[in-house]
Amino acid sequence: MMLLRTAAFLAAAALAGPAAGQDFDLPGGFGTDPLPAESEAAKHFKVRAVASHSAVTPGQTFHAALVGELAEHWVYYSPDPGRFVLGGELKVRAEKLQVGQPLWPKDKPKTTDYGEGPVVNHVYTGRFAVYVPLTVPAETPPGDYEIQLTAGGQICLTTCINLDGPNERTASVKVAVAAEAAASADWTAELTDGLKSAVTAAELKRRHAAAQPPKPPAPPAGVAAEAAAYTIWAGLGLALLAGLTLNIMPCVLPIIPLRIYSLVNMAKASRRRFVTLGLAFAGGIVLFFVGLAGVNVVLKLLGMASLDLNAHFQVPWVRIAIAMVLLALSANLWGLFNVTVPSKVAGLDAGEKGQGHLPAAGMGLMMAVLSTPCSFWLMALALAWAQVQPLWLGTVAIVLIGVGMAAPHVALAAFPDLVKLLPGPGVWMEHFKKTMGFLLLPAVLWLLSSLSEGDAWPFWVAGFGVVLAFALWVWGAWVRYDAPLARKLVVRGPAAGLLVAAGLWMLPAPPAPLVRFEPFDAGRIDKARADGKVVVVKVTAAWCLECRVLDARVFNTAEIAREFDRRGIVALKADVTDRSRPASRWVEAHFGGPDGSGGQPPLTIIYPAGGGEPTAVPGVFSQAEFLEMLDRAKGS
Repeated sequence: MMLLRTAAFLAAAALAGPAAGQDFDLPGGFGTDPLPAESEAAKHFKVRAVASHSAVTPGQTFHAALVGELAEHWVYYSPDPGRFVLGGELKVRAEKLQVGQPLWPKDKPKTTDYGEGPVVNHVYTGRFAVYVPLTVPAETPPGDYEIQLTAGGQICLTTCINLDGPNERTASVKVAVAAEAAASADWTAELTDGLKSAVTAAELKRRHAAAQPPKPPAPPAGVAAEAAAYTIWAGLGLALLAGLTLNIMPCVLPIIPLRIYSLVNMAKASRRRFVTLGLAFAGGIVLFFVGLAGVNVVLKLLGMASLDLNAHFQVPWVRIAIAMVLLALSANLWGLFNVTVPSKVAGLDAGEKGQGHLPAAGMGLMMAVLSTPCSFWLMALALAWAQVQPLWLGTVAIVLIGVGMAAPHVALAAFPDLVKLLPGPGVWMEHFKKTMGFLLLPAVLWLLSSLSEGDAWPFWVAGFGVVLAFALWVWGAWVRYDAPLARKLVVRGPAAGLLVAAGLWMLPAPPAPLVRFEPFDAGRIDKARADGKVVVVKVTAAWCLECRVLDARVFNTAEIAREFDRRGIVALKADVTDRSRPASRWVEAHFGGPDGSGGQPPLTIIYPAGGGEPTAVPGVFSQAEFLEMLDRAKGS
């Protein structure tokens, strides 16, 4: 049972006594450091920054150390912590200085038997130091420069405290860039000795792995348990079907209008060109999944985490870049700019008027990229199956997902006569092209809205602004001022109706959510379970459209809200919008392997009251299915 495991683990932490690593004597000690009164972590974990030099010269490399001191029986987990906890990390801010990889002292193994065999965690206790090498660029001007060191991760005793927000543990030290170097009087012999044996987090992890006897592979669980039962042909068929269904996911909607417009243009080309452009579009889709398969091969060969299809969307700059590309496409469709290339280069690709093969492949690649936030349970099942297969077979399965997504476009290229069903060229094509530009803007707003942790209302208001601009354009550009009244009514009437409907739907402020989810706190889980309560962790992200569907169908309904109140369920929200968030690291550490959904949102984790293994359910489900899960976690 999870509660018994946690209690045994924490009891072992309390009996472990003082420190792993080395003790360091620092002038003045820690007692004089000012500590923020609001910080709970500061009561149990004191930190101080020390530099090896008080003055350095341009081009010189020196070290800074974050020296931490824990209260008795408290532990701080190493960057390779083991199970059930968050690993430590050192964040460095150093003005104009080049920062190297942090170096960690030797940690202390803590072995605890939770009832299912021993589990080894790695911790620091007492006093220890983490080092970071810094180099002064040759062009650095003289002056004082501040180095800020922040310890991230978790400290634990009977409860755990995440080192973020008000509990962030940060210390700073200043060094001077001058004509001559000078050693710091605060840098003791013990710090020098500790630096000699400190290693990177990767080396620490390698040493831990080398010290452990080889373990037999664990039986698959969760989604992978279901996936492992599939035969080779069934698994490959599943991958093909998962890719095929990506074409109807809402995330690909921004590209579908562009695809239709390209088909209209391609209809004017020769049959051969129609086929080759269609194959180029399909090739761009497959290229993305070939890249994913390559990433998966590298991760497996390096013994790292399994492939996470949504990982790229957890990087803010990726979402910004995609949003800017879509915005540029909108501007191009409106005729604000045109891309011109030298005629010799254009002749290699264009041949005839119309779209080139490279843009067609790029559009297919963009469609595949945008499909990933909408990967649902079928995709999770296909990827889980690929992860538990031999490397070559898993690679084939991932590529086959791309083949499945590209298959309808290959079929369309094989039967170009289908395009004859489209209306002939005319003024409507210019209107259609600019309309496609408007349809791309909601996707731009959606991606940019994911950069903020606020509510989604500003996104809907901005979306209404797009509808307003579109309606005004239709009103003024689609009909002439001297057009017959009937034509004006046919064109302007729907535009006005669309504007009114959009205003009624998008402008009202959203109501407060019926189920109140607390910000994620790993320590809250054990405490709530010890109190006999079921814990529901909703793993979500601002860019996850299926998460919005799950909220509307389940979590934001009156029936589920009443059940949460009646059962006293503790609801936590683990936002994994960005991979740098503590919640993202926790989800990856506990549910990111092939024995689940890979930690991709939407993911709902249900912890039974008192103890027992959690249930991780990926994708969207119904209210009835969710209530059944709650009944299994605790009788109603």
